[in-house]
Amino acid sequence: MTEVLLVEDAAFFERVIRRQLTDQHGFNVVSATTCAQARELLDNPDFKPAAALVDLTLPDAPNGEIVDLTIAAGLPTIVFSGRFDDELRRTVLEKGVVDYVLKESPSSLSFLTTLVQRIVANRSIDALVIDDSRADLAVIERRLKAYQLRVHVALSAKQALEMLDGIENLKLVILDHRMPNMDGFEVLKALRQRYGMHQVAVIGLSGQAGPETTARFLKSGANDFISKSSTPEEFMLRLSQNLDMLDRIELLSELAHRDPLTGLSNRRHLFADGDALYRRCRSGQKSVPVAALDIDRFKRVNDTLGHEVGDHLIRYLGQTLTELLPENAFAARLGGDEFCVILPGCPMDEAVSLLNKVRDRLALAPESDPFLKGLGQLTVSVGLSDGDEDNLQNALRVADVRLYDAKNNGRNRIVAR
Repeated sequence: MTEVLLVEDAAFFERVIRRQLTDQHGFNVVSATTCAQARELLDNPDFKPAAALVDLTLPDAPNGEIVDLTIAAGLPTIVFSGRFDDELRRTVLEKGVVDYVLKESPSSLSFLTTLVQRIVANRSIDALVIDDSRADLAVIERRLKAYQLRVHVALSAKQALEMLDGIENLKLVILDHRMPNMDGFEVLKALRQRYGMHQVAVIGLSGQAGPETTARFLKSGANDFISKSSTPEEFMLRLSQNLDMLDRIELLSELAHRDPLTGLSNRRHLFADGDALYRRCRSGQKSVPVAALDIDRFKRVNDTLGHEVGDHLIRYLGQTLTELLPENAFAARLGGDEFCVILPGCPMDEAVSLLNKVRDRLALAPESDPFLKGLGQLTVSVGLSDGDEDNLQNALRVADVRLYDAKNNGRNRIVAR
């Protein structure tokens, strides 16, 4: 469980923040009420919190000394304080804290806990900054690293475009609109040919652009446009909003594409992304065996033991497919007890061997899973296409015919020819 250090001497705020972070976001909150206690915790090499939330005024550190401690420990630090003073705020932000949040309303608390979640999520996200000004590049890089993003920088459009294949999980591009040889609009066009707006957030950046440039950037496919004169707080808030939007879209897409019972892809996803995968493999002259699976006599399980047991059996088969199939396999539940598996580049004999392991695992289910005890023999029938059909629909049609043959010839078997 991800740990968060909370340094707060007010019992009420400690309790409320802990509850929010624990119950709503699943963090393990480790609290200290003094700077000395925080130092003792951080001296323990086994304590590795993902972030620190600190109050500026503590009994033994009344002037914000806690910030120096957590920053020195390399922790992304969020100040949560009832003290508001422009000079103090500026001083604290200059030390490299992520943000300065006031204890002024319930919405502030909500923002605080959401910010912690954002920081933790950022650790697996790559950001690319493209700017021909070394000074501006260094400032932006420092801000993004404080925000825990994995930062890549490029001083030219050409350098940036050459870097794309080597970036693992690109979600954010900060793009200066005025650069030599290839301006921001041309780079934006190239990026949008590769990534959709819901895959990578592209944020335009300029020190001089007027409203016309902003509008043009947004119409050309940018998610946002920020002035270089914006405050660090505005800059990070705009980044957060864009990354949060990508997360929400990804979650909705995941919910739309997943079968809720098994967690596998659903029929819609199969005939969208699964079909695209099949076509890519065939265009590369790879064979793509496609299997149609069906639990034998499944209706009897539902009729005699009820749908709860039937649902558990379907989940068991889904989990079995997830555990036994290779990473590049594409497994989907078509509905009821019917499943489909795409096996890119897998020779037929290996495909048969993999599917036999699935059959063997299901046969052991009544012994290994207490919920399925008493079901007697559990079997599955499988039809397997040759892997050289023109498209997924034809491959699945062949697999269905062979599944029908498996059912008619005694069940509990794989028909691959």
